[in-house]
Amino acid sequence: MNLKFLGIGSAFQSSLYNNCAYVKEEDKLFLIDCGETGFEQLKRQADFSEVSDIYVVFTHTHSDHIAGLGQLVDYCEQNLGKKLNIIVPTGKEDTLKEDIVTLLDIFEIPLDKCNFLSTGEVNGQFKAFQTVEFLPTFHAPELEGKCYSLIFNTEMGKVLYTSDSVDTKYIQELVNTDFASIYADVTLSTTVHLSLNTLKEIVPEHLRNKVYCMHFDHPNTIEKAREEHFQIAPSIATDLSLLPKEFEYENLGDKLILSDCGELTFMHLQRQNLLNGVKEIYLPLKNTHHEAVSSLGSLLTYSYFVLHNPLYICTEDDRVIEHMKKLIKLYGTPQDSIEFRNHFPVEFSVTEIEKSKQKSL
Repeated sequence: MNLKFLGIGSAFQSSLYNNCAYVKEEDKLFLIDCGETGFEQLKRQADFSEVSDIYVVFTHTHSDHIAGLGQLVDYCEQNLGKKLNIIVPTGKEDTLKEDIVTLLDIFEIPLDKCNFLSTGEVNGQFKAFQTVEFLPTFHAPELEGKCYSLIFNTEMGKVLYTSDSVDTKYIQELVNTDFASIYADVTLSTTVHLSLNTLKEIVPEHLRNKVYCMHFDHPNTIEKAREEHFQIAPSIATDLSLLPKEFEYENLGDKLILSDCGELTFMHLQRQNLLNGVKEIYLPLKNTHHEAVSSLGSLLTYSYFVLHNPLYICTEDDRVIEHMKKLIKLYGTPQDSIEFRNHFPVEFSVTEIEKSKQKSL
């Protein structure tokens, strides 16, 4: 299929960027996932300027796979004069479309800016594959029943894209057939991703040249995968760390105050070491437009699992509070990963925040 990867990293691997891939044919682009860094990477590709129609499939609603949705919709409307085509699984019990609709509402994007298509409506439109199918898979308990792998039927055989998964059944089924390639999420640890050791056990060495590892938890995992004779998904990511900061922040002791958490904010915080020594993070929110919250998923996860503190959302707006509660459910972070406050810490005031913003501009 000649998939081009805009990143091959897991959520926190900012140097590898969020794992997503695409196929481009003439003026049509088929995109698999679009996380927090996905769109910024995509628009820097030389052939992106030739695109007039974008089709996207989301494998699940973790932010490193879907947080770029708002940028995609805006680009299609403002630059292409088209609607974004979102491919969703169909079925009575499926809720992925419903979750995407909820996310559009949170991002303050009207529903009529998107086309929702079934796999049947996209099958046969691309030469790279004849059909694509959603395969229910198990990834994280909080998103049980809402995560998918993808299987493509191509002229060269079946292509499996596991996305994030600990399931091995689809890989095991393919290794006994004449498959074309497998793109597998791997990790060195045994968490909610597939262990590299497990992949070694189920893929014979003579077939590993057709298995591409991706979604790496650490650069060391790349070297380990190579040592075991697996292929590495071909990343064409460019360095985004030199892009100008598009947010204001202030460090006050061990507290970090952000003006917003829009596109690439978390990446900049990590790459510029702005999280060093931070124990508490405060985010005043006036709305949940994607330009203000697109990097929120990573910030939430970092606050809760690394700092062992909730992310403090400073707002008195009931709509913002309602949207944030829905967002953490979609992103799969615990309910107590956020704490709402109607005031800032006693150490500083709103006036000081405004002054610090002006100083940083």
